[in-house]
Amino acid sequence: MKRKLSEIFKERKIKITPEVIVKIVMVALIVLFILISAISKFAGKKGSAGANFGKGSQNQGEAAITVSAKQIERETIQNTVKLTGNVSSVSEISIYPDTSGKITSIVKNLGDFVSKGETIAFIDPSKPGSAYVASPVKAAISGTIIDLPVSLGDTVSNSTSIATVGSLSDLQLKVYVAEKYSAYLKEGMSAYVSVSSIPNEKFMATAMKISPVVNKSNRTIEVDLKFARYDKRIKPGMFASVELVIQEEKNTFVVPKDCISNFNGKETVLVINADGIAERAEIETGIGNDLDVQVKDGLKEGDKVIIAGSATAGSVVRIAGEHSGDNQSSDEKSSDNQSTGEKSSDNQSSGEKSSDNQSSGELKTESED
Repeated sequence: MKRKLSEIFKERKIKITPEVIVKIVMVALIVLFILISAISKFAGKKGSAGANFGKGSQNQGEAAITVSAKQIERETIQNTVKLTGNVSSVSEISIYPDTSGKITSIVKNLGDFVSKGETIAFIDPSKPGSAYVASPVKAAISGTIIDLPVSLGDTVSNSTSIATVGSLSDLQLKVYVAEKYSAYLKEGMSAYVSVSSIPNEKFMATAMKISPVVNKSNRTIEVDLKFARYDKRIKPGMFASVELVIQEEKNTFVVPKDCISNFNGKETVLVINADGIAERAEIETGIGNDLDVQVKDGLKEGDKVIIAGSATAGSVVRIAGEHSGDNQSSDEKSSDNQSTGEKSSDNQSSGEKSSDNQSSGELKTESED
């Protein structure tokens, strides 16, 4: 290379001086810099394209996480307060004697039906040494004796209840609600009643009377609940458990409380998009109970919210119990291959028939010869 350059310089009568060498080196460096810049730029574009491709295929190659999901639809959510109370008759009345004395006879028993004016018991009001006089205790109304707290020989006064008479077909339930729930109490609110003698069954009741004052001793408010319909299995005196509905929202979206998480100070849920990827959705919640929460904003009907599973935002997921699209595609491909095989078999059969026809033609020609 040195020899060739020197020959060129001699032919062109160029003197090799330090200035010329510097110029040559400068030009070489400039050319090298341009080449390096071009190569780096090209490599950068190629690397970027590869990275984008990698990102696009990452989710496809990632193993899907199996989750449970709830499809959002409009429903009703209720918030209830758990209480207890005793069943009683709406029209019950206590029966008192007209005089003091000793009970000498009890004519009617607990559960017996009495008509108005009918005798329930007799009292001896006489004092020692005086003549015996029987004083009857009569029913003030017609009904069933639902309470009989006295026994034969008891001494009673005119303020002692001898019996309680009421209707068995018109029952109520008295409950006492804590003062903190007073803002929610109103006539007509619903309640679910259950009794231990009839397990796994709830009876509807409605609030028909609410006390206007708070009991100072226990800070509660008395509420009278009336059963929606008569059921002979429910009897006065039974102990009952009550779920009083204090809040209710109809035609709204509801999600389980456990699927809601806090992200940057905001309530969010994970929603499965059309590509099967979990996405974080910010929501606005409303009333709730021990299990569910109302969603006022952030979701739409048909959304699939993840309610169980180890998925996070960006995870590829599949819903438990659903068949993946890949299996369906494989079945379609298998069907196509089967159809192709059948067509190939038909073509092969056609070819065999054509070969047979050709052989028949050859035999016919030989015969003519």
